[in-house]
Amino acid sequence: MRIFLAVDIPNNIKNRILELEDKLKVYSKYMRLTKMNNMHITVKFLGEQNDFAVDKIIEITKNICSNTQQFNICLEKSGIFGGIKNPRILWLGQNNENFTLLSLLIHKELEVFRFEDKKPVCHLTIGRIKSMNPKNAVEVLDICSQFVKNNNMRFDVYGINLYKSTLLKSGAVYEKIKEFKFKERM
Repeated sequence: MRIFLAVDIPNNIKNRILELEDKLKVYSKYMRLTKMNNMHITVKFLGEQNDFAVDKIIEITKNICSNTQQFNICLEKSGIFGGIKNPRILWLGQNNENFTLLSLLIHKELEVFRFEDKKPVCHLTIGRIKSMNPKNAVEVLDICSQFVKNNNMRFDVYGINLYKSTLLKSGAVYEKIKEFKFKERM
């Protein structure tokens, strides 16, 4: 099965992001916006794994999470992976030390299942860009930047989840397999 670990986004934040996506619909011919049910922040993509591997991933992740303090995330920045000249992913996120430390630890402990050499980035994908000229990319970024500046999108993170991802012609469908809770704040 195709799996990944992710931080869930609370519904109140998802609803605000839907307001942003509504403002971006003018550009929908250039990109596919993320559906509300698919909004998350990926901690680690693990790809195709067999049942034995999934069991080990669950065991290792449970151990890590039981020793991780709760923290918060604020979606306060926007950006485009691929840059303005070759835009691919429109995102909201934050430089978040707690998220980065957790991600790096999970990446290290689970690298036997899937190696990644990219540094983790705390981001939520708003849209996958098919093709967009630099002028439109700048306009989209301006809309996102204004939106994050005018909306407080801070939320607490109490744990992460393991998801199964099924790819369909209509897009990916995610199914939560397991929840991993963090230690409560002291």
